[in-house]
Amino acid sequence: MVRRDADRMKHEFLSHATREEAVDFAARMAAGVLEAAIADSGRASFLVSGGSTPVPLFDRLANKELAWGRVTVGLVDERWVSPVDAGSNERLVRHHLLTGRAGAAGFVPMKTDAPTASDAVADRGMAYKPHCDPIDLIVLGMGNDGHTASWFPGSKGLRDAMQAEEDRVVAAIDATGCPVAGSMPHRLTLTGSAIIDSDAAILLLFGVEKREVFEAALKSDPAEKPIRFAVDGLGPRLTVIWAP
Repeated sequence: MVRRDADRMKHEFLSHATREEAVDFAARMAAGVLEAAIADSGRASFLVSGGSTPVPLFDRLANKELAWGRVTVGLVDERWVSPVDAGSNERLVRHHLLTGRAGAAGFVPMKTDAPTASDAVADRGMAYKPHCDPIDLIVLGMGNDGHTASWFPGSKGLRDAMQAEEDRVVAAIDATGCPVAGSMPHRLTLTGSAIIDSDAAILLLFGVEKREVFEAALKSDPAEKPIRFAVDGLGPRLTVIWAP
């Protein structure tokens, strides 16, 4: 059973009794959006976040019957670590989503052989731009500090990333000193213009603490709780799916 809560920010907030129900709903929604995009244009772009929260969703989607060969998967953000590193979002996506039927999908990495994330911005911007015109479906996450993508409060490059011009879809972030970024502060991330232009977005949240952070973010400055920037920009194209 799902409860639809009225929300003054115009996004849809769906509360589920269990995480399994939430993941099942998210998987059905994601498959439906991708199927509609393929039917409309013959292809679909699917940009996803890392972290532990979307793993059950990826596992569920991996064997969904879908024309995966017409889907291009990309990342919302990436740590500047090797693709085989335990902290790599590419590694997570390859292990949990790009398996089974979904293994037929195309994939656009963010990590390259460039020496730094900043050095890779131009190249990755060109690689990602065709799939952000606009993104058909994006899956966002949110940290306990209110960040989404790699938009960490207090990070270097945050304002530039969130408020980038429309033709810039990838930016570098230096989150040195930001507790949630930990020992991997150097990142590439999609920009605000790329994210808020998405045709559809899912924000998957688990736990009472995350709901409290989200609700606080709706009353906060985007520089303090960057998820607010995405929520405001996406408006009714954002579906927040929560379970305790």
